[in-house]
Order: sequence, then structure tokens, then C-alpha cells
Amino acid sequence: MGFTAQRTSFSIETHIKSDASKTLAMNILNIQKLSLYVLICVMFIPFVASSLGLGESLIYEVEIVALVSWYIASLVIPLILKELDTVLILWYIMFVVVGVAIGSDMVFHITQITPARWYDTLGNLRPPFYSFVETWVLLVAPGCVLFLIMVFGRRVYWKSEEAT
Repeated sequence: MGFTAQRTSFSIETHIKSDASKTLAMNILNIQKLSLYVLICVMFIPFVASSLGLGESLIYEVEIVALVSWYIASLVIPLILKELDTVLILWYIMFVVVGVAIGSDMVFHITQITPARWYDTLGNLRPPFYSFVETWVLLVAPGCVLFLIMVFGRRVYWKSEEAT
């Protein structure tokens, strides 16, 4: 009888510890998802700022914050979400909204190159176009590289089981 009582006591303690660790893991996961939602909301602030008619310099500063939050999201999305399809689709949507749209607007603020200066009278691309694209790639490349490193790193090395 003594052995059965000790075994029951041990299994109850183990069960309580496993429940506590599961609860802690779920709380951490909820905090991670909340931080991801906040990052996504921060990325959309430039669109709200431009629709409110704020000054160009203020919109540019907000775009910088949105681009930095996209970099951070590119780093954490593969670690928070488990499904690779969800990770790729979410990142692709954010790339189009932030990387292409906001990145292009930031390049315009930096270089003052408009699409009207991309072509000559015959329809050939001119050097300002290549300068625009080069600057855009320099702005967007860090987010893309961070995302690819984290996706392939997770697939090969980390394989997080707690993520959903």
C-alpha cells in the first residue's frame, strides 16, 4: 500500500507540474501572438497618417517606424506561427503592403525620383529607374533576409513545437 500511495502522490505532482508548464507555455504563446498583432498594427499607421493629411516629414518618420516593425515581424513570424503556409502568406501580404508600398514611398522621399523620370521619350528605362530600384532593394533586403534565415533555420534546426 505504501508503494501505491507514493506512486499516486508522484503522478499527481507530475500532473500538476505538467499542467503548470502547459499553462505557462500557452501564456507565452498568447503574449507572442499579441506582440505580433501590435507589430502588424504599427505597420499600417502610415496609411492612416497619409489619409489624415499629416505633413510629409511626419509621414516619412512614421514610415520608418513601419519599416522597422516589418523587419522585427520578419524575424518573429516564423518563430511564433507553426504552419509554414500561414507564415508565408502572412509575410507575403506584409511584404506587399509594407515592403513594396511603404518602401517605394520612402525611396521617393530619399531620392526624389518619380515614375515620370523613369522613362525617356522613346519608352526606354533611364538611369534614375535603376537608382530607384537599387535604393528600394537596399531598404527591403534586410527584412527579406531575416525572414528567410528564420524560416529555414526553424525548418532545419529549431522545429518549435510550442508554436501554433
